[in-house]
Order: sequence, then C-alpha cells, then structure tokens
Amino acid sequence: MGSNRSIEHCRWWYEKLLRLYPRPFRERFGEGMAQSFDDLCRERRSKGRGLFRLALWVFGETLVGIIRENITHMPKTVLRVALGALAALMVPLIASQFVPDWHWGVSGFAVAYVAFFLVGMGYAVISRRMGAWSYKAGVGLALAAGFGLAWSNMVHVTGTENPTLFLYFSVLAVGVIGAGLARLNAGGLARTLFAMAAVMLAISMLLPSGAPPDMARRMAIGHAGLVVVFAASGFLFRHASAHSVK
Repeated sequence: MGSNRSIEHCRWWYEKLLRLYPRPFRERFGEGMAQSFDDLCRERRSKGRGLFRLALWVFGETLVGIIRENITHMPKTVLRVALGALAALMVPLIASQFVPDWHWGVSGFAVAYVAFFLVGMGYAVISRRMGAWSYKAGVGLALAAGFGLAWSNMVHVTGTENPTLFLYFSVLAVGVIGAGLARLNAGGLARTLFAMAAVMLAISMLLPSGAPPDMARRMAIGHAGLVVVFAASGFLFRHASAHSVK
C-alpha cells in the first residue's frame, strides 16, 4: 500500500510538471510520458529500490525538455526578450560611465544580461498562461520586484559581508514555493504575493540596519517600495482571479 501511494504521489507531481510544456506537445505526448514514468517507478519498486534518484533524474531531464520546447515554440518571443534584455543592459552600461565607483568588468555585464534575459523569459512563459491584463501586469510587477530585491541584496552582501542580509532571500523563497503550490493560478499567486509583502514588511521592521541615518532612510524607502509593489501585484492577481471566475 505504501509503495503504491508513493508512486501515485510521484506521478501526481510529474503530471503537474508536464503542464509546463507547450499545449500541442503536452496533448500529443503528455499522457504517454506520464505512463512511462509510472511504469519506471513500478519497475524500480518491484526491484526493492527507492524512487528518489529516479524521480530526481526524470524531473531534471523533463525540465530541460520543457525549457527547450518552450524556446522552440516561440522563437519570435525569444528574439524579443533577447533584444529587450540588451536594451535593459544599456542602463547600467551608460550609468557606469558617469558613476565613479562603478567598476563592472565584461563578466559583470554578461551576468547582468543573462539575468535580464532569464527574467524576461520567465515573464514570457508565465504571463501567457492567462489572457487577463491584470494577470500579465501582476507577473511583470512580481518579477521586477523580485529581481530588484535579489540584485540589490547580492550587491549589499558582497559589499558588507553581512550574513543577516540573507534573510531577504526568504521573501523570494516564499514566492517560489507559493507559486509552485499555486501552480501559477491567479488566486494562489495573489495569496503568495501578499505573503511576500508581509514577510518583507516584517524583515524591514525587525532587522536592524546598522547603517548611517541617510543610508537607513534610503533603505526604509526601498523596503516600503517593495512592500507596495508586492502588494500591488497581489491585488492584480486577485483581480485576475475574479475575472477568471466570471
């Protein structure tokens, strides 16, 4: 009984992962892939072996296939995202010419470009799940705020070597876990973004900055801005959820 339950649990999660494939691919191959995974699990169980390594390998291989298929099925989107990331890269590139302490090398700009591209692709893949403008706007705000938080926090951690700053990554962890549990549905994403805003507010109020007054004031403004953006994204997802019910 326990073996069958674990197999059913693994298959349930695998079927959820398959939903990230483009619809034509999923409709053609999804059921067969799920059945093949189920057969592999049962064969492994019959030999008295665990499922963790098999699931890890299959899930990883499937995730690579999902990324490849999504890129293959939207070449125009990839080109637009690539050009948009290049345009976004012009901002730090131009700013570095006027800010005296800006010492990025080629590798720094390359990392920034990859980050911009990944965020853009994330928006392109997620936002097309629902046609409502509020869903698309909510995705954009959430990704922009999450990217800003991650980037600024990495800069501060590198500059100050203060390990307590890693607490800010808990906000992003809430977002990733919540989005996964919500399966990117608007109602679940609304709750996730409200939770992110609450965690961000709690950290900003409870974590002492230890910074000079001017810097502490700027940090407080930045924290408040992120709380507002996360909450605004949550309200947009709530609007999208209500729209989908009608």
